[in-house]
Amino acid sequence: MRIKINLLSESGTTIPFDYNYNIYLNLRRILFEYLQVHKPKFMNRYKNSFPSFTFSQLMIPKREIKPGYIQINSSYFSLFISSVDERFIEYLINALYAKKFMIIFSKLFEIRKIDILESPEFSSPGPMKFKMMSPLFLAKKEREKIRFIRPEDADLNACFAEELIQQRRKYVKDELGPDQIKLSIDQNYIEQKKRMSRFFTIRNINYKTILAPIFLEGDAALIKFAYDNGIGSKTHYGFGMIDPV
Repeated sequence: MRIKINLLSESGTTIPFDYNYNIYLNLRRILFEYLQVHKPKFMNRYKNSFPSFTFSQLMIPKREIKPGYIQINSSYFSLFISSVDERFIEYLINALYAKKFMIIFSKLFEIRKIDILESPEFSSPGPMKFKMMSPLFLAKKEREKIRFIRPEDADLNACFAEELIQQRRKYVKDELGPDQIKLSIDQNYIEQKKRMSRFFTIRNINYKTILAPIFLEGDAALIKFAYDNGIGSKTHYGFGMIDPV
């Protein structure tokens, strides 16, 4: 289930570039404030095991990137949130409407409206092209070190598929495995030699991510899960949101 949060802004407002963790904390805070009053049973459940979800980069129609921060030059922008847990999204919608605003690094943004988006069809047998609405983060532990997965790494698809199946088995128990879905980077994008790696800092840790169009091919249920849940690791920090093109 996916929603689009439409936020109002004053033109010229600035926010730090590394806003992912701040948005994650703000969403948790808003949700728990609502649950404590209206659904205390679920507040305790979510504290023990918070649902998997992902969110997009801030979609700002007019912006200017400056060293360390973003200047919003439009009167509105949007944030997309997605999860396989529909009840979680429904509670989050209620919580956001009750709060009426979001705070990003002490800047207050009024919530104009929240749109519930229809899920696309994922029945095509051929590869489906997706754009990344937030970057993909994948890493692999090797001995005592963590290796960030790069677009050119031979095990990119294997790491993606294994992580997706691991996340899905928290919700669905079936026979679908990592050999039934495949990810590939858009070859045309690679040939244009565009920059595909981005660094993001969260809690003083640098995350090397991938930001490029991709193709997914395989079982429709797995592709739908990738759309709803996000792909890769640390999706709750705003990594791995994809959208078909």
